[in-house]
Amino acid sequence: MFRSVSLASSVLTIGLIATHKPTAIKNESSSSKRNFYEDDAEIIPLPGTVVPAPASEINSLGENRLVDGISVRTTNSTESFFKSAREFTSARINDLSNWVNKSYTKFNNTERFVTSTVSDLHYKKEDLLPNGIYVIVAALAGTIAARPRGMIAKITFPVVTGLAAFKYFLPVTFDNTREFTWRLEQKNVPQIAKQQADAYNSVVGLAKSIEDGAEHSVKRVENGAHSMKQSIANITGLNLDEEVSKKK
Repeated sequence: MFRSVSLASSVLTIGLIATHKPTAIKNESSSSKRNFYEDDAEIIPLPGTVVPAPASEINSLGENRLVDGISVRTTNSTESFFKSAREFTSARINDLSNWVNKSYTKFNNTERFVTSTVSDLHYKKEDLLPNGIYVIVAALAGTIAARPRGMIAKITFPVVTGLAAFKYFLPVTFDNTREFTWRLEQKNVPQIAKQQADAYNSVVGLAKSIEDGAEHSVKRVENGAHSMKQSIANITGLNLDEEVSKKK
């Protein structure tokens, strides 16, 4: 009985397979059929699909070029943007490099100028080590002396004591420094230098006039005394110019 049932099931299955119409399996949609033998190099698919991209999208991607063996598509606006950014960055880097080089050159020239100037001002026969310490101590003494006084004294005392010590312990170096400062002042601030020169000339002229007046006054006193002595001699008949004899 079971054999007859199994045989009947097999016959029925074979009959159904024979009468069923097979359907074709399609890998692509009917709306985008491709020819098997067409040139794949000319087909640009949409990203993630095998469907050819429309002409408008291909134009928007830009011209296809090979860069180091890699296919690259860019638009003119993209290339222009990155070109401008690259040129701007390169120009700023060049400007920074030029500024650093100019600053270093200026600093180096200034350092050489200061070193050579200090070396020229120093008189080689004057020792800087002990004498320079004396000048610093004098300036500090002026600061201490001006501590209980006003602001003007606090500024002038250290300067006066320091310059006085500088003049005393390093006289030739002090004169060289004074001449250098005067030339520097005439070069940079000629108006102030002219005012100082006029003031100095006025003081010198005043001192000269006072000296000349004093000499003239002395001469007048001497002439007056001589005239008086001569008058006395004429009246009394005494010779005042004769030396008085020593008493025995």
